[in-house]
Amino acid sequence: MNILRLKRQRIVLIPLMVMVALIATFSTATIATAQMTGNLTVWCMNFSPHVNGWTNVINAYMEKNPGANIVLEPQAGAGLLATYKTAMVSGQGGDIFTTEGPNVYEWSISGQILPLSPEVMSYEDAKAQLFPEYILQSTYNDQLWAAGIPDPPGDAGLIANVGALEEAGLEAIGQFETREQMLEYARALAKYDGDTLTTGGLSFQESNNGVYFYSYILDQGGSFWNNETQQFDFNTPEAKNAMQFFLDLYNVEKVDSFALPTAIDGLLNGTVSMGLMWPEFLPFSAEAAPDNRYTFIMKPSFNGDTPATFGHSDTWSVVVPKYTQNADLAYDLLRFLMSEEGQLLFLDANPGLSPLRDLVLNNDYYVTGKGAYLQPVIEAMRAGRLRFYGPWLDGGTLQYDILWPAIQEIMNGTTSIDDGLALMTDLANEQILISRQRLPDAPDTIVYFDALPEELAIK
Repeated sequence: MNILRLKRQRIVLIPLMVMVALIATFSTATIATAQMTGNLTVWCMNFSPHVNGWTNVINAYMEKNPGANIVLEPQAGAGLLATYKTAMVSGQGGDIFTTEGPNVYEWSISGQILPLSPEVMSYEDAKAQLFPEYILQSTYNDQLWAAGIPDPPGDAGLIANVGALEEAGLEAIGQFETREQMLEYARALAKYDGDTLTTGGLSFQESNNGVYFYSYILDQGGSFWNNETQQFDFNTPEAKNAMQFFLDLYNVEKVDSFALPTAIDGLLNGTVSMGLMWPEFLPFSAEAAPDNRYTFIMKPSFNGDTPATFGHSDTWSVVVPKYTQNADLAYDLLRFLMSEEGQLLFLDANPGLSPLRDLVLNNDYYVTGKGAYLQPVIEAMRAGRLRFYGPWLDGGTLQYDILWPAIQEIMNGTTSIDDGLALMTDLANEQILISRQRLPDAPDTIVYFDALPEELAIK
């Protein structure tokens, strides 16, 4: 912090009103030039868009605050949640965590993190300035518990290899209008050695892909969660239709195969030309596969007569664990992160959707800048097609340990669609019961199937 050194040479009598004015001026000047000091450690997943985005923000913040020493410590993606939980139990670790949004719900209820409002942003300001998913999963007892970093909706579309598109004579369009158009691309991109698929035309092999299943149920006018009973139900015609479509990619269209690598690995090494994949793959691939070019294509609706429904329930949120010894510095860094300047610095390395509504809806970054590829997604958001699934307690367990393994069993033929959906329903509801017994005072989970509430609607 800058220190003003005053030399007292003589005593001067100053009228009271003048003295008050001088004090006010001095106080204002001190606040305006005050700088934060201290040490802080930021933890995030060792994922290049997050590491590079945080690096941009931290370097800019330390230039403004030379007395602040902020260290970024990327953590291995495997076991990341366990790493965070261990730190909170031991009271030792990072002063800031970058975590999947659903974790905020439980950690705020259990008191393991500090509320951010009003130090970073008040709850009322959040409702006016942030997209609904950041409010719905980060609010408890009318307080905001998490900031956010740019993150595109995970089930908004597909990633395609531009070289493969060109080789097949296909245009790198921004959006598929119908499922049939998407399948036409998939068939043209698939390559075979006899009857053996050697290059996937449309991969459905990524552990986050359960959200595509959710949205294709909604596109048909169906549901998968009962807001009154607080239980899942995947034993529905809509769920069966959605699952049949994904299964047909393997058995009927033959554009995907379990003999091929996962969507991520296949896209990187060229054995998959197009896959249902999170848009963050684009900045990730710039380092992971710099010799390849990829493009994002927004997915079609299941029925094709309306814009696709998609969810943004897996955002990346930023929290301050309760044990931190420098909350003031942590809050100030997050205040900078949540400014337009901070978000644009992060976006330069990770071009997704900022949590800030006005930035996404009105900034040229999404028209002529790196975020322009998300224009079809933004227009669908304006049309009311964005949804929010959850938050559920133990959301990661539901997604990765129950939903995705059950889907894989159906895809690889070890169980039927009906039996797989029944198992998925039973296991998910068992987990809901376990979670509720652990945190009985947690609020109900409300899924807005038809539209977001008016006060959260995107205009």
